[in-house]
Amino acid sequence: MTTQITIEGKLPQPLSEYASDPCCQEVLEFLKRHPRTRFSRLAIVYALNNHRLYTERALSYLTASGVIKGYLENNVPFYSLSVE
Repeated sequence: MTTQITIEGKLPQPLSEYASDPCCQEVLEFLKRHPRTRFSRLAIVYALNNHRLYTERALSYLTASGVIKGYLENNVPFYSLSVE
């Protein structure tokens, strides 16, 4: 519980803002469990056992919102929480 409070306090926007979108919530919950780890888009889709299109939309939206960071390594997109 303490880890969650610390992480949420460092994010640019409160996580409750994304409560209406279940796919965004799933992505955020997954990344909160691994706050300093980068995951490829396909790894996130596989881990969530979710439809690829919805997960990619959530990743795009959360990246544009500044909640998660996108990285490009060897032409493969990776994502992590935007925790400073």
